[in-house]
Amino acid sequence: MPTDDVIDLLTTVPLWAVVAFRLYARPTTSGQWAIMWTFATLAVGATLRLTVIEHALTDSTGIDDLAILPKHLLVMLSCILLLGWVESIVPPRDPEPAWRRWTQLRPRMIVFAVTGVAATVAFPFAAHSVTAPDGSTDFATPQYGDLAGTLHLTLYLLPMGLALTASAALCFTAARRTQARLFRLCMGLMGSGAALGTLYPVYRFSYLLCGLTDWNYPLTELQFQRGGSLIQFMTILMTIAGSSVRAAEVVIRGVRHRRSLIALRPLWEELVSVLPPNTILRHLQTGTSPAEDRRRLRDLYGRLDERVVEIVDASVTLRPWIDKTLPARALAATRATGLHGSEARAACEALCLHVARTKAVEGEPYERSPALAFTLSMRDDLESSAAGLTRVASHYASTSIGTARALANQNSLEEVSA
Repeated sequence: MPTDDVIDLLTTVPLWAVVAFRLYARPTTSGQWAIMWTFATLAVGATLRLTVIEHALTDSTGIDDLAILPKHLLVMLSCILLLGWVESIVPPRDPEPAWRRWTQLRPRMIVFAVTGVAATVAFPFAAHSVTAPDGSTDFATPQYGDLAGTLHLTLYLLPMGLALTASAALCFTAARRTQARLFRLCMGLMGSGAALGTLYPVYRFSYLLCGLTDWNYPLTELQFQRGGSLIQFMTILMTIAGSSVRAAEVVIRGVRHRRSLIALRPLWEELVSVLPPNTILRHLQTGTSPAEDRRRLRDLYGRLDERVVEIVDASVTLRPWIDKTLPARALAATRATGLHGSEARAACEALCLHVARTKAVEGEPYERSPALAFTLSMRDDLESSAAGLTRVASHYASTSIGTARALANQNSLEEVSA
């Protein structure tokens, strides 16, 4: 495989991986769709750069350089889309710099349409590509000194340079205006990638300029090709890294949600039986199995939220079987075993739930003086609440029926503590 193709694959494969991940995550907002289409167009353009793809298109159609023009147009479009995404996430301020009005949708599309049409018109008159020393397809070198080829590449590089320059400025602006650490890192990386990407048009322009003058370009053809590929590689890599910062946060959060979902299942299975019949029927018909909890990755947040809510609802349903002295006795019993703080409270809640459920399933009557104020310790956010309930679930699983029965007797605190 040509060395240039190896470098190209290092960008093509990650690009398709990002596109696949974003499609799997089902974009819902215009911004999510915009960045997905940015990477999709760039991924297709990068794929068309591979020598095997270029040769396959030429062999199947008989048209030389068939992959070159769509590749160029797609890269131009991806830069315009990237600028649109960055522009949409940078909130305007008054006053804004005058150049920002040129980043709006209408000016962007006018630049793309004009340069795209002109580049398409000039392309048939450009010199044909040649095979580089490493075996890859080289379109840029034959345009050295070729007027039509130079015009085509200039029209290809101009909107790219403008879009990347504006994107870098907007990314750094967004990084300065936010206090959110991850968002600042995201914008900093993407801004650095876009700033590095602006070197690519300058690098190509310098080569084309030498071809139209008496100056000699200081690099060989192979060095020139390799340098352009490396600039593109670093630009795309940093852009992917920047856009993936928040995606990485989503993945990490999803791992925590999955872990909590699995950890809460034993407690949920114990308590769901006391919920209303229609809830039980719904779970019998559409509920997930333990295996699905482990392998099904979609909607982890919603499924964890539903599980937490149902555990809390079940605890409310069980209140009538918790007498008003049970929480204090259970807390004293847990402290007697050496537990303190949040672990003692979690063990206390587990004991109360165990006692109440045992009474409920055995058909014992309600308590005459129930602990109506008994509630599970919850937090303002789902992750913290799930973490607290996970501790309750752990203590619930380790509570023996004998301990629960002994604690249910108001006069047996000493027996439980012994």
